[in-house]
Amino acid sequence: MPLPAKVTTKGNYDIYVVFVEKGLSLLNPKGRLGFILPHKFFQSQYGEPLRKLLSVGKHLSEVIDFGEQQIFEGATTYTCLLFLNKTQSKQCAYSKVADISAWRDTGKAPRGMIAATDIRATKWNFNIGSSVNLLKRLKDMPVRLGDVAHIFVGTQTSADDIFVLDQCRLAGSYIIGISKSLEQEIKVERACTRPFLSGKQIRRYEPPRTSSLLICPYEITSTAARLFTASEMTTKFPLAFDYLKANRISLSGREKGKFKGQNWYAFGYPKSMALFQKPKIIVPDYNNVASFSLDEDGHFYKTGYGILLNNTSLSPLYVLALLNSPLLFKYLQSIGTSLRGGYIRFWTQYIEQLPIRTIDFNNPSEKAIHDKLVSLVDRTLELHKKKTALHPSAERQKIEREITITDERIDEIVYGLYGVTEEERGLIEGKE
Repeated sequence: MPLPAKVTTKGNYDIYVVFVEKGLSLLNPKGRLGFILPHKFFQSQYGEPLRKLLSVGKHLSEVIDFGEQQIFEGATTYTCLLFLNKTQSKQCAYSKVADISAWRDTGKAPRGMIAATDIRATKWNFNIGSSVNLLKRLKDMPVRLGDVAHIFVGTQTSADDIFVLDQCRLAGSYIIGISKSLEQEIKVERACTRPFLSGKQIRRYEPPRTSSLLICPYEITSTAARLFTASEMTTKFPLAFDYLKANRISLSGREKGKFKGQNWYAFGYPKSMALFQKPKIIVPDYNNVASFSLDEDGHFYKTGYGILLNNTSLSPLYVLALLNSPLLFKYLQSIGTSLRGGYIRFWTQYIEQLPIRTIDFNNPSEKAIHDKLVSLVDRTLELHKKKTALHPSAERQKIEREITITDERIDEIVYGLYGVTEEERGLIEGKE
C-alpha cells in the first residue's frame, strides 16, 4: 500500500525518524526491518506523523521497550527495539524490560499482544499484564483533570541567577538576600518580591517553604500583569531597580539581544503571571511518588506546574486527594515519561489526562464521601504544618504516625470511588 505523507514535512523531528521512514520505503512486500532507537516518539508531538505512518500501515510487528533502563554506557537515552513489516500485521508483540541484566541473559520479559486496531496516531501507551483492565477502565472515564482545571507552567525569567535571591531575611520593609549574579548580599524593597519555589521544594501534601524570593518588576492584578516602567521602578523600588541596572548588560544580552530595548528588565516569558498569586495545587516537574500540594500563599515557582480548578463544585482538597493517590500515580506511570530510579514527569500533557471521579452532589452518599475526603485532606495538611514546625522528637513521631494513618484512609476512600478491587489494589501497591 502507498505510504502516507512524509513524516518529516511538519515541525521538528529527530534524525532517526527519517531512517524509519526511508527504511520502510525500501522494503519489498515481504520485507522486515528492525531498529534500536529512542522511544521518545511514542509520546512527543513531533512523533505523531511517524506514529500515523506505522499505525495506518499496520507495520508494527514487535516492540521491546527498555523504559528508563540505560543500554549504552555514558549515554542517557531511553531506548526501544522496533521491528516492522512492510505488509500489514494484525497485532504487535510488546515486551517491557524492567531488568536489563536478566533480559540480556534470558531474553525474557513481560510480554503481551496489542491489536493493530488499538494502535493509532495518538500517543502510544502500551499496557500489558494484570493491570490492563484497570488501566483501560481509568482511560475510559469521561472526565479528565484537563476538563476541570487550568494547568500552567512555572515562572520563566530566563535569568534566575539575577531575579532570584537566596537565603533571604526580612529587615523591616526590606529584604536582604544573596545574589548569585553579583555573588554578594543585596537589599531590595520587600514589596517588589514574591516567594519563590524550586521543583524539589514541592512535595506531597507538604506546605511550601522557601527562603528564596523573586524580584518581580510587575504590577499584578487578578487578571493581568504589567511591567512597571523605568520611571515607576525608580520611584517605587529604587533599590531593586539599582540592582537590576547593575545586571543590565546580562539582562539586555538575553536571547541574542531580544531584550536590548526599554523592557530589558522584563522576564523572559511572563505568562500566567496573574495566576501564581491565587490559591492553587502545585506539583514539581518530576518525582518518584505523587507529589501534589496546596499553595495558598501565592508562591511563584520554576520546574513545576500550577493547577487551578475551573467552575466546578469539586473542592481543591478533594481533587488533591485523587491526584496524590497511588491509583492515579499508577495511571500516570502507564501514560507518562519515565526516568531512572522510578521517576515520572508531571508534564501538563500527562497530568491533564488523569481521570477525575466526579461527584453527584444531589446524591447524599456521594456528597458525604466528597466532604469526608475534604476533611481528611484538611487534617493531613494541618498535620504536615505541625510536623514542619517540630524538630525530631517523640511528638513529631506521633504526628508522622497520624499522617500515615490519615493518608491510608484517604487512599482507601479513593479506591472505593474508582471501584478498585482488592486484587487490583495489590497490583497498584506492589503486593502481588
